[in-house]
Amino acid sequence: MSKRFAKEQEQVSQYLPTSTRHHRLGSKDVWIFKKNTEVGVIFEIALFYDPDEEPAGYCAQLISPKIEDAWKNPHIGHIFGDGVICLGGGSMRTRKTMMESFSKSCLWAEGMAIMIQSHLAGRPSEFPFSINNDADEVE
Repeated sequence: MSKRFAKEQEQVSQYLPTSTRHHRLGSKDVWIFKKNTEVGVIFEIALFYDPDEEPAGYCAQLISPKIEDAWKNPHIGHIFGDGVICLGGGSMRTRKTMMESFSKSCLWAEGMAIMIQSHLAGRPSEFPFSINNDADEVE
């Protein structure tokens, strides 16, 4: 067992939802958790360390629900086309720690849930936690 895996396992048991699942995909340990948002949209998100990212670090990737393709943009929906959540800052795709990636992805889920619910209600809203929203971004 690697030191990273042992540390991740400890953090998961202390801080992530008790239903968090572990999977091994290739050489990566992936931790999948569910986030139930304040507006009732449930997200499933995977956290994993990616040494190939620049800089290397922890990514958060959306598993479900499916979101609008037009929102898969780091500026509009704060998510990349491959489903990796844009965590902001200089590195955008990664954070140094699993806990940072977890907390940022939970905040992202709350914002995306508002976009989803407002879209379903016929009153589209931009991502609410962005400092760079433009009036023409809402679709």
